[in-house]
Amino acid sequence: MKSSIDEAIVAYVDKNSEAMQKEWLEVMSIPGKSSEEGERTAWFAAKFREVGLEGVTVDDVGNVWGTMKGNPGEEVVVVTGHMDSVFSNDTPLSPKIQDGWVHCPGAGDDVPAPLALTWLKKGLDSLGITPACNVLFLATVQEEIGLRGMTHFLTNAVKEGRKPDMVVAVDGQLGDVVVGALGIDWYKVRAHTPAGHTLRSTGKPSAVKSLALAITEAYTFQREQEPPVFLNLGVIGGGTTENAICEEAWVTLDMRSTDAKALETLERDVFAAMEKAIVDSGATFSKEQLSHIAAGQQPDAADLKVVRTAVEVLKDLGYEELPLKNMGATDGNISISMGIPTVSVGVVKSENAHSTQERAKLDSFPLGMKQLLMIVTRLK
Repeated sequence: MKSSIDEAIVAYVDKNSEAMQKEWLEVMSIPGKSSEEGERTAWFAAKFREVGLEGVTVDDVGNVWGTMKGNPGEEVVVVTGHMDSVFSNDTPLSPKIQDGWVHCPGAGDDVPAPLALTWLKKGLDSLGITPACNVLFLATVQEEIGLRGMTHFLTNAVKEGRKPDMVVAVDGQLGDVVVGALGIDWYKVRAHTPAGHTLRSTGKPSAVKSLALAITEAYTFQREQEPPVFLNLGVIGGGTTENAICEEAWVTLDMRSTDAKALETLERDVFAAMEKAIVDSGATFSKEQLSHIAAGQQPDAADLKVVRTAVEVLKDLGYEELPLKNMGATDGNISISMGIPTVSVGVVKSENAHSTQERAKLDSFPLGMKQLLMIVTRLK
């Protein structure tokens, strides 16, 4: 049930919605490819200081954080959003508004999330609200290439005795409540053969041919099953010139599941099939793991305070059906793997993520901000 504080939050956001949307378009125009987020890191560091966060820090990978003290001795909640995107820094970023949608690469994933952190602090200050919890505001980097920024931050926090009590990861679609971590493993598979000239290629092994056979075998495991598994071969490469037998060819694999055993079985079967195809065609096989994110589920997730609060807020904002989703692929995966109560929620409605046709509903951001302010003010 909405309180007087909730009503004040609604009024504050409605009053400032145009300013929020304007700033959203501004940040959207700043390049922020994973591992090359320097401009966005600088922007958010300056903005965190501007809104009055304490102890604003930029760490050695580019994460930015600052704190707002709640009641002495109370729990610490990390509210986080990632500032990086999948797009190269020379991708045109010119937001266009059409039919109530803003069209721009990165419009929804995940530009509005770290921006929402700045408006969260401004809103709390403007309304004169001191949250019960101590709040750490965290804008992370390198989420899109294996949640590396969040991993770096939480690993160091635990080492230094600063393990938070809860995490709210701002990512995904507004209206979703995500409580589980999708296991994600990235690999590179290589096929190797002797090099040679095109005129001497007939009947000789070729890394390209061997890899093609292996890729075909890998895709036979891309099928529906329970528990669900997911497989994608995303990038291929190799060779030196048009008139030489390819000596080395490679492909990347992205494999995912909510179930650790199912993921382990998928990887075992895929690599066995790929290795057989490569070796049988006269090449040698090798593989390299590029990234590992453990699958994890939170027992009794519905009873966790941070999850209950998110659900209650969304219901008060008019969302009726709120099934808890267990296939998270956000910074929240890392905190779940460390046993920290976690929920992931979105602050916008968007479509076509990770494509240049990405777009986000312009009026969804103010609603997402109401949600975030209500969650933080209700955490006690």
